[in-house]
Amino acid sequence: MGEGQAPPPVRPGPLAQHVRHPPHAERRLCQGGSAHVDRAGAARALGHRRHRDAALGPGLVVVRVSRRRPDQRGAVAVLAALLGVVLVLAAGLVLDLGMAWHTRGDSQNAADASALAAGNVMYDAAGAPQVTAAVAAAKDYAAANFGVTAADWSGCTDPGHLAYTPDSSPCVSFDSATRPTRVRVRMPSRRVATAFASLAGVDRFTIATSARATINPGGSLDCALCVLGSGTTHDLQNGDATIHGGNIHFNGSVEISSNGLVATDGKITVEGTASGAMANYTPNPLTGYPAIQDPLATLALPPDMSGLIRRTPVDSCPPGPGIYSGINMRGKVCTLPAGLYVVTDGIWDLAGNDVTVLQGTGVTLYLTCSSYGAPRACVPGEQGATLDASGNGTLAITAPTTGPLAGLAIVYDRNSASTLRLTGNGGAGFTGTIYAKSGTLEMNGNGCASMFHAAIVVKDLTMAGNPSCLEASYVPDQNWKPAPSDLRLDQ
Repeated sequence: MGEGQAPPPVRPGPLAQHVRHPPHAERRLCQGGSAHVDRAGAARALGHRRHRDAALGPGLVVVRVSRRRPDQRGAVAVLAALLGVVLVLAAGLVLDLGMAWHTRGDSQNAADASALAAGNVMYDAAGAPQVTAAVAAAKDYAAANFGVTAADWSGCTDPGHLAYTPDSSPCVSFDSATRPTRVRVRMPSRRVATAFASLAGVDRFTIATSARATINPGGSLDCALCVLGSGTTHDLQNGDATIHGGNIHFNGSVEISSNGLVATDGKITVEGTASGAMANYTPNPLTGYPAIQDPLATLALPPDMSGLIRRTPVDSCPPGPGIYSGINMRGKVCTLPAGLYVVTDGIWDLAGNDVTVLQGTGVTLYLTCSSYGAPRACVPGEQGATLDASGNGTLAITAPTTGPLAGLAIVYDRNSASTLRLTGNGGAGFTGTIYAKSGTLEMNGNGCASMFHAAIVVKDLTMAGNPSCLEASYVPDQNWKPAPSDLRLDQ
């Protein structure tokens, strides 16, 4: 295009027909003399912001026109109102659930306390079950901890109650009427009204909790012959050890020879191994059994010696309860008045002929150590006083039936390593527990003509001579009884 010539006309197109320059748009002279619309000015005039216009040709501008969005402020207000309602309901549900959870916690605490209270009085000091007292204790604790009334108990139901329900309410129940080991307590149901959950159709929560306590009722020992020495082999040689009415247990291992016998109508359990022909064990021993602890560990020792004085024998016989040194009773018939006899040193020697007799009812012999004649506890491994009834004499003492020494006939200091010597012929009149936790029971071979009525707990058992035997019958009521123990919640 030459100087001074007019620009060629713009051909109208579909887009150009709809775009017009405002009358005030500035025109500038481009290099070469052509007129050109000021794009920025046109954009400002059309109300566009920061949009870059595209030129389709000289004198033609493409303008992007935006549409205004519809006003949504009303919809946001409705949504906010709905969310507010939901949040209020959620907060109300949290409050209702919190109140229900708090009530449930109170109910569970009351159930736990009531079950433990019942278990704590389930047995009296003599080992007799006291289920009526247990029910009363459970209800007292429920009233104190959860405000449960008699009317609440009368309407209480428990689909999971135990076998024995001693009163009209099944919500305090026991697994046995004669020797219970478990008690279950179910709290009467408590309704908790709701404030906000009712808007969702839940007008109340029903709270019902329960607890079960278990207890070892005591009263009997797990083994009638308990040999406690671990890490050793108890060699019975050709001796016979026969127990009626209870189990036999050996910590460590046991060995018997071809003519030996270990027999019971209960179980034989052994921590280690059992050597010898299995035909010599009745029933077969269960080996690898866990070691047992001292079954008389709760027995308070030394016994109460207040009121006892040091005494001397009269004609080689103890004249009555008191504190003694060794006495030679061979060939004597000595009858002991009831009470506690403490032997601090030496030997009570009965190892004579069949004329020798030591007898008495309600008697406990306690053999310990001494300092300057005064009884004291033995140090571990110390040799204390000893009882030797290894001859053909008769040891016919019967333990007390009441008091702290009930069921205890012969007791060695727990640390005394002394030997207790008995014979299979001399125990016909003997009744009560023999306890020598750190001592050895030596059975001598004069035959098997009599039976001890005793539980026997010793560190070691040896058999000397042939034949030598130990035969004992265990009746819990004639022996020391462990108190109920191990009370705990198991549900």
